[in-house]
Amino acid sequence: MANRVRMLVPLLLATVIIAFYMAGPAAGQDDYILGPEDEIEIKVWDHEDLTRKLRVGLDGRISYPFVGEVQAQGRTVLELQKDLERRLADGYLIDPNVSITVTEYKSQKFFVIGNVRQPGTYPLTRSIRVLEAIALAGGIGSGYGRNQGGGSTAVIVRPRGGARPDQPMLPGKSRNAENIKVSLTAAYAGDQSQNIEIKSGDTIFVPLEVVYVTGQVKRPGRYPYEPNMTVLMAVTTAEGFTDKAAPKKTFIIREQSAGKAKIRVDLNQPVKPGDTIVVPESWF
Repeated sequence: MANRVRMLVPLLLATVIIAFYMAGPAAGQDDYILGPEDEIEIKVWDHEDLTRKLRVGLDGRISYPFVGEVQAQGRTVLELQKDLERRLADGYLIDPNVSITVTEYKSQKFFVIGNVRQPGTYPLTRSIRVLEAIALAGGIGSGYGRNQGGGSTAVIVRPRGGARPDQPMLPGKSRNAENIKVSLTAAYAGDQSQNIEIKSGDTIFVPLEVVYVTGQVKRPGRYPYEPNMTVLMAVTTAEGFTDKAAPKKTFIIREQSAGKAKIRVDLNQPVKPGDTIVVPESWF
């Protein structure tokens, strides 16, 4: 029962965050920075004939009645709204009241890929951090474990020079991107230095952290890694030892900077993501 409660907590948290995020943009659009291909709706109070749905052009401009072309890119919704009010008041309307709503977000976005339930592209409508972004993607996916966060790390791939990619970027695949590794475990524990703010163009990559259990276990295979997992816990996940197993001779094969290393372990020793746990056969 306790395990079920622990597993439900992140799901409920993700649901609350998603509901808040989806409801938030309409109420907090004033600070959203407009860019090419964003769609906006402009209304002027008591002048329905001036209602327009416009898409910001690739040159960053929009065209509006009376005032002509106006620079939208790089401005917040509130700044553009005030500029249109000023221009319309300059010989066209008396005390105009302009409202602008972003109806489609295109220019500011981020990507979440890897071991999450709903990988994809998400609009960056306001300031959010890593944990919230992962929650928007449905939370940790098939590697979801008993701890609140499931996976223990993530990599934020951040393009250099203000680039805005149209597709997600994988870690280590581009020289024009910075790879920032963060500890989700620490972030869930409240460490804000690990729960970093997401920027437009970022790709959040959540690796599927696994351990491999082979040899004399009942179900050899690949299993999700969980923080604080021990050798015995991993073997238990693989349905335990066979009758031919030699538990005291169990060892780990681990990738290290100098290559693969064979490490003799006891059953209470912690494992690391990527470890291969080998249970030899007993000859007696």
